[in-house]
Amino acid sequence: MRVSIITYGCKLNQYESELMTERLENEGYVVVNGEVESDIYVINSCVVTNEATRKVKQQIRRLKKRFPDSKIVVTGCYSQLFARELLEEEVDLILGNKEKKRIESIIENVGVFVDRTYWNSDDLDEEYVFSSLSERTRAFIKVQDGCTNVCSYCTIRYARGMRIRSKPIELVVSEILRMVNKDYKEIVITGLNLGKYGKDKETSLLNLLKNVVKIKGDFRIRLSSINPEDINDELIKFIVNEEKVCNHLHVPLQSGSTKILEKMRRNYTQSDFLNLAYKLRKEDINFSITTDIMVGFPGETQEDFEETLKVVKEVMFSKVHTFRYSDRPNTLAYKMENKVPGNVKKERAIELDKFSKEVAKEYRKRLVGKSTKVIIESCKNKIYKGYDEYYVLHETSRGNFGNFAYVNIMAVTDEGVISKSYDRKISNQ
Repeated sequence: MRVSIITYGCKLNQYESELMTERLENEGYVVVNGEVESDIYVINSCVVTNEATRKVKQQIRRLKKRFPDSKIVVTGCYSQLFARELLEEEVDLILGNKEKKRIESIIENVGVFVDRTYWNSDDLDEEYVFSSLSERTRAFIKVQDGCTNVCSYCTIRYARGMRIRSKPIELVVSEILRMVNKDYKEIVITGLNLGKYGKDKETSLLNLLKNVVKIKGDFRIRLSSINPEDINDELIKFIVNEEKVCNHLHVPLQSGSTKILEKMRRNYTQSDFLNLAYKLRKEDINFSITTDIMVGFPGETQEDFEETLKVVKEVMFSKVHTFRYSDRPNTLAYKMENKVPGNVKKERAIELDKFSKEVAKEYRKRLVGKSTKVIIESCKNKIYKGYDEYYVLHETSRGNFGNFAYVNIMAVTDEGVISKSYDRKISNQ
């Protein structure tokens, strides 16, 4: 029987889709990705914005039209929070996030689970540890789930749980060791609120990293999204001084206006964020900072938006993910007044996207002439592509898939850089 898994949303969902893939394959299912003819479709959904839920609904309707005899299963945060909406779409099975870990035992059942308590995510102590991934260069390792923050626009904590749950260090080390032994060159450590790792176990993200870097092998470690208030001086110095850890952090800004940040109930100000960026670049002038920015939050004025542009320029983000605010039920922002009109949100999103790409290009110009190493992830027309530790995309002259290539950065493109491969060990530039 063929099962297609279609994934929307964050790195946690990517990780959990890979987990479902292995569990199904171990039971004899043929697992594919995307909208190809299959007996069963599993949609791993996202609910972070109205656009995300709209795409999931469109996907369901498209599958029902193209493959009317196939079963459709929906899991993820959308099904966790809005099962009754999915009932209207007449899908065959609705599962909460918790059920992903036993997908193979329930996937052929036809029914609907609507008991929200039944879906509450449990501890990660005994979460299944899987040993293979479809992508052969980068492995996502989930170490934490749950969120105790109370951002006024977000519903994800309801879907993932409002209690921090951390995977034990020894289990994380075991899982990463399996990936390294399978020759993965990059390990991405991810969690819903990664900076809170260990708060439930009297440990910390820093302590986890200190254990992970002891693993022998030719690989690097990348941290996924982490909130600014969770990045302290000790963590910064460890990242910069530890060769195995990438000098790159994805730190959500959301807005450059302190007034809007306060309304969002974020735990930092514009000044806090700029100070963090200063500390990172003081340790490594090229430290890569990527971010998420929301435009059109209720009450956002043109002056607030210009504050965001100012921060983008001053921080010199290497990449910005721009998205528009959308009302989510059961949030404080949903009830706020002074909603920004849709056309204004669209205009600001377009302006920010264009401006941030120009800024990112300026960041990449600072890298020209430097030497680094890249993991080769694809090759087409004799052009090899891959990412360096700063998460900058390289086009280079040669390399071997899944392995490191040593390169000199020669020029900047609209999307990344052009580099030239060489055989010697990386130079200290």
